[in-house]
Order: sequence, then C-alpha cells, then structure tokens
Amino acid sequence: MKVSTHLPSQLGLFVALGSAYLTDPPTTTDPNTVSDCSWWIVATSTDTCTAIASANGISVSDFELVYNPSVGTACTLNADQSYCVERNYGIPPVTTTSTSSAPATTTTSNGITTPTPSQPGMVSNCNKFDFVATGDSCATVAARNGITVDQLSEWNSAGPDCTALWGKVYVCVGVIGTSTTTTTTSTTTGNGITTPTPTQPGMVSNCNKFDYVNKGDSCSVIASRNGITIANLIDWNNAGTDCTSLWAEVYVCVGIIGTGTTLSISTTTTTTGNGISTPTPTQPGMVSNCNKFDFVNKGDSCSAIASRNGISANDLILWNDAGTDCTSLWALVHGDHASPKEDAVASNVQIYRTVRLKRA
Repeated sequence: MKVSTHLPSQLGLFVALGSAYLTDPPTTTDPNTVSDCSWWIVATSTDTCTAIASANGISVSDFELVYNPSVGTACTLNADQSYCVERNYGIPPVTTTSTSSAPATTTTSNGITTPTPSQPGMVSNCNKFDFVATGDSCATVAARNGITVDQLSEWNSAGPDCTALWGKVYVCVGVIGTSTTTTTTSTTTGNGITTPTPTQPGMVSNCNKFDYVNKGDSCSVIASRNGITIANLIDWNNAGTDCTSLWAEVYVCVGIIGTGTTLSISTTTTTTGNGISTPTPTQPGMVSNCNKFDFVNKGDSCSAIASRNGISANDLILWNDAGTDCTSLWALVHGDHASPKEDAVASNVQIYRTVRLKRA
C-alpha cells in the first residue's frame, strides 16, 4: 500500500456529518465500496483496472475485490462512477487476533516479538520498537530512544531526510548488536568535563555547561535562561544559521571553557547627545530623542506597555523599531531577543523601551 499524500483535512467533516466514507466520492459510487475510503478516481470509458491500480500504487486484486467489490475480477467499470483507490489515508489498519487491548504482535525469524502496525521496510533484525504518536518529529523519536536521526532513517527505510517515516505505527529504534540505552548517563571527555547524554549532535568539545531542551523550548528561551546569545547557542551546538537544527529532548551546550556566561544584573545609564540619561540595556533601533523609558516585564504584551504609559501601540512600534506587528520588541534579554508575548522567558537583566519622545 502506498503512503498517502492526501492529508485527512476532511476527517472532522466526516465525523460531523456522518458521511459513509472518510472522504466523500465526487460522483455516485456503489454502496458496497469500503467505508474507510479516503481517495477516489472517476472512471472514464477507456480506463482499465490494471491502469487504475498501477497509477495509484495498489494491487489489481485489492482494487477489484477489496476496495470496490462491485468491480469484480471481470473489471466491470461504469464511466463517470467513483471508485476507491486508497483506504484510511494510506495508514495500514491495526489487526488483532484477540479482544485484548494490547497491540498485535508478530514473531520474526530472529525470535523478536514485533508489535504491529509497523513501518514498511523496517529492518528484520530490529529488537526495540517505539510508537510514533501524532506530531512526533524524527528528531524527537531519535532523541527519546538515544539514537541518531540517520539510524532511525536507515532502520526504517525512511529516506535520506527521514520524510518517509509514518505516523501511528511502530518503528525500529534498536537492532541486534547495537546498544540504544536511553537512560540519562554522562561521559567524561578529554577536557575533564562530565557531559550528560543524550547530547546535541555536533556540539563543541570544550563545553563546560549544559542545559536540557524540553519540548516547546525555543532557541531564545534557552539562550535567555542561560545568559547567552542565540549566536552562542548556534555556534556551540552546530544548530544551523537560524537555530532550526537544534534538537529537543537532548542536552545542549550553554557555556564553554574560558568563556563566562554570567550577565551583570546592574542597571547602568548612558547620557546621549540629547542630554537624556538612558538606562541600559535598551531596545535595538530605539529612537535617539527618547525622554521616557519603561522596563518590560516577563509576559508583558505590547498593548499592556502602551496602555500603562498612555501611548498608542503604533507609537511604541515606531519609537522602538518593533516591526509592523510589534513582534520585534525585546523582553528580558541581553543582546538577544524574545517577543513579550512569548511564555517562559527568563533572564537576570533589564531592557528598557522608549515610551515618550523629547519635543524638538
């Protein structure tokens, strides 16, 4: 069975309207057609069962006898009638041989009991399995099982970039002869620093401080709570130019030998050419003729800042170079930023914003 490229966006409609099928046929169809049909073709007078099955990656027998029993082995097709060519969005059905709620299993020639449904093309020497829940990424599956994304792809025929990994099936996360222990352990490298595992691939070897990345953590949140910049986080963890390659549920480097990562908590001021004492650090791009400042607390929204200072949100954006929708306003960071709307921002320094202009 092929992997579906038809996302189940109609599933909610199917539930709400009580449709006979997962997706409605575009034209009339035989009532004996399978009820979990999720993709249809409309037959033409020149169509053959072999051509339809081949074009849709299914067997002729499935098309004629399972999906569309009215067609039969004689391949009786009616022009302009809808015929099913995909079941359950390409996800294989769970089959069990008992009334137990436990997942069905099969025992292969290697003596390992394999739960089903499983990823197509999975290696035959697998000895450890994990269920891929909706929303799981390849990085998440790999990290929680102490393996690499490359191993996950290789053991499950998931393609070079892991895009062919199925959801809601069991996948292989360990093979005979390979250790995939997931217990959090530590290793001591040549620099004498004890390193917890699993860690971010490509992390620098001279790291001396680590932080665990929870699900939902953003790069700005991680950098902020450890008093470093996003540029530091990217550089020390091989996280890509925009930090999109940072893994979740692993330890990342947030400090290296010879580099201090503690930021000063003192509030300083500078006096600019306009004679106004300006507290620092300040919002990058702030106008030079500001004469009133406000500290943005964790959780402050742009509307809250504007309201408590008697100005409009448009003024706040204009005076602080905060972007068209105010998402570029910094909060509680130093040399790095996070939107005031973002949860879980933590730091030990202050940021001030322009809330009034000096009149000319």
